Amino acid sequence: MRERFQGVLTGALRGLAAGLVAGAAWWAVEGAISWLAGAVVPALVLGQLAALDVGLGAVFGLVIGGALGFGGRRPGGAALALGLAAAYGLLRVWEPPGLGAEALFLAASATLAPLALALGGRDRDGGLRFLHVTLLATAAVGLGELLLEGHDAPLTGIRLPLVIAALPLAGLVADALVGLVVRRHGARLALELVAAGVAALVLGHPLGSAPLDDPIVTAVPPPAGTPDVILVSLDTTRADHLSTYGYARETSPHLTAFAADALRFTEARSPAAWTLPGHASLFTGMYPSRHGARLAGAWLPGESIDGRRRVAFPLAPSAVTLAEVLRDRGYQTGAFVANFSYLYRDWGLAQGFARYDDAPGLLLRLSPHAMRFARHFAPGFLLKPFRAAPEINAAALTWLDQAPAGRPVLLFVNYMEPHQPWLAPAPYDGWARGLPDATRLAEKNLYTHEVRDLRESERAFITANYDGQLAAMDAALGELLDALRARGRYENALVIVTADHGEFLGEHGQVGHIGRMLYEPVLHVPLVVKLPGADHRRGVVETPVQLVDVLPTVVEATGATLPAGVQGEPLLAVTHASLAEEEINPFLVSHYGETYNRGVRVLYDGDYKLISTTRGERMLFDLAHDPEEVHDLAEREPERTTSLLRRLHEALDTPVGTAQAVAENRIEVK
Repeated sequence: MRERFQGVLTGALRGLAAGLVAGAAWWAVEGAISWLAGAVVPALVLGQLAALDVGLGAVFGLVIGGALGFGGRRPGGAALALGLAAAYGLLRVWEPPGLGAEALFLAASATLAPLALALGGRDRDGGLRFLHVTLLATAAVGLGELLLEGHDAPLTGIRLPLVIAALPLAGLVADALVGLVVRRHGARLALELVAAGVAALVLGHPLGSAPLDDPIVTAVPPPAGTPDVILVSLDTTRADHLSTYGYARETSPHLTAFAADALRFTEARSPAAWTLPGHASLFTGMYPSRHGARLAGAWLPGESIDGRRRVAFPLAPSAVTLAEVLRDRGYQTGAFVANFSYLYRDWGLAQGFARYDDAPGLLLRLSPHAMRFARHFAPGFLLKPFRAAPEINAAALTWLDQAPAGRPVLLFVNYMEPHQPWLAPAPYDGWARGLPDATRLAEKNLYTHEVRDLRESERAFITANYDGQLAAMDAALGELLDALRARGRYENALVIVTADHGEFLGEHGQVGHIGRMLYEPVLHVPLVVKLPGADHRRGVVETPVQLVDVLPTVVEATGATLPAGVQGEPLLAVTHASLAEEEINPFLVSHYGETYNRGVRVLYDGDYKLISTTRGERMLFDLAHDPEEVHDLAEREPERTTSLLRRLHEALDTPVGTAQAVAENRIEVK
């Protein structure tokens, strides 16, 4: 008994040391692979992940070492390495409730263990062999995951435990093949490390996250008194969930206070239901079919910043943006964006900005196993990849304070808080925290592209978190506006606060935005505009307006030159019809079927809204009496439907011209 106890103690201590080394190896290998694949991870997050990996490795090592030492024999290096490799895989597979996948993984690992142990060299070479096998197993799992996830074949279902169990063996097989030529373990490890380093230099593509700096600015500043332009985009924000627009929860007190000193537009709509075309319309004054930054309807070559296959065209260099217009007017221009997915520099929206800061908050191309495991106990752990609004504010204000005197500025700020994943941070999680089953739902990813009816509890949880995230964003907006006032840059500024699109929170069986049917939750957006000067107009404007009308408004207020082809009009003189459009997203079609295999176009006419799809669907709604768009009037009012459909085609199919030309070609409805 004493010998057995000593064996357990010795094995546990040996396992503890091995676990510390293994945890460090998990962290280093995952971090290296992710960084070489284009990840961006702040130093603070790296420290958190290191502590988590090493801590979990120590716990697993203690248990595995003690178990291996139970028979009174000292555990060998290869056996410890393979045991910890299984523990590393279990972190990835762990998905409560239920233990089916975990049991399958352990069974597969046990079945493969004799072969893996034989390839691992059994107990020879002690510590060196332990390190070698640990690195081989971790690298094989990491590279395997990255390759599989990168080819639209996510590890789910029964594939997940089987593949994770088999990948360490694949690494040992590769090592055995090298061993046919280089038999000494130490020499083989050195050779493999050198080969990995060379491959990393050749194949790796780390992402540069430093802001873009373009010093070009016109030599002559505009006349004294030309206003600053502050443009704030509240990403993924629907108007009807803001208390500023009558929502019951107090989600936007700072926006409400700002609106009291500004014009609040009640009928503002985006021409698109996702980030790229919405912002491109904001920046160019054109609809997506005119500016071209939209879904392509098919797969395109290359990948986006986060490794997804491209489905959309960027804004072309030939397009003239708001930043270019004001740069040529003599403005200093700066943009600070949280949405690195579709506002990243590759998408063409950086044109004209002297400073374009689009760094990700956290971009992990390979999700650490320990992070996935930790989220089962702390669902919000490293969940939001976007920079938080206070961080965006800090970067924007630092730039503003350093901007050269004597020139007005265009400052564009993009906040991302309301975007999924929907899990509001403290102290803004109060509405969600008190809901029944909140703990379980926090661990469950409710985001889905499937069109299905969510349970009432699920919708309540999503909505409460969305509202909390709106409140968090609103607090940051208030801080930004206060900072502008403190710097004397508010009174004579044109300040515009709007959103690129909204969000479904379960309406019509949908959550999210891109690719969904163009109902009001994704198109009706906030728009609050403070004109320059102490005696500017204030109040509520009920005229239907759109994001395309922002550029002409800025041009009018700053004395800049209106680019050719603009389809919008100044916000206080809008006469054109409101339109929206979206092409087919091939990702959604390939993964979720014919539901998404349609392009969509929308026309508003007073209280009426027409939705037309490329599948021949026609839907007509009276928003005044049916704001939730439940009662389709297309069959009951065929003449109105046909007339609006004709106007819709004429408006969006008109050759390049001005918004006035579009307006003049409208067919009046009798």
